[in-house]
Amino acid sequence: MKLWERLSEKEFESVYKNGKKFHGRYILVVVSSTVKKKAGFVASKKIGKSHERNRARRLMREAFLKLEPVLPGNYSFVLIAKDTIKGLKMQDVLNDLEGIIFRFKKGIAATKEAEQQ
Repeated sequence: MKLWERLSEKEFESVYKNGKKFHGRYILVVVSSTVKKKAGFVASKKIGKSHERNRARRLMREAFLKLEPVLPGNYSFVLIAKDTIKGLKMQDVLNDLEGIIFRFKKGIAATKEAEQQ
């Protein structure tokens, strides 16, 4: 069973405009608080031809699915491929996304701690 939904065009624009950005070596992740866990995957023409963009999106989607159980709920994620993603293996993208998610969760914990004081 899928635990996340795809972002609509309006939701995507809202997340991109109002969300917090986390940069990795191969991926930029934009995160915004929402009611349900949603995700969108983007690979622009800077990545290359359509087969390269499709591969980049598949890599990001697969990495997101593997890390989905550890992701906090009620957030929308937009994963944007950087041009350095070309020619990478799944493990490289997964490691990059793990680092980004770690920084994101660390930021959430710091925010909650500050609110409690």
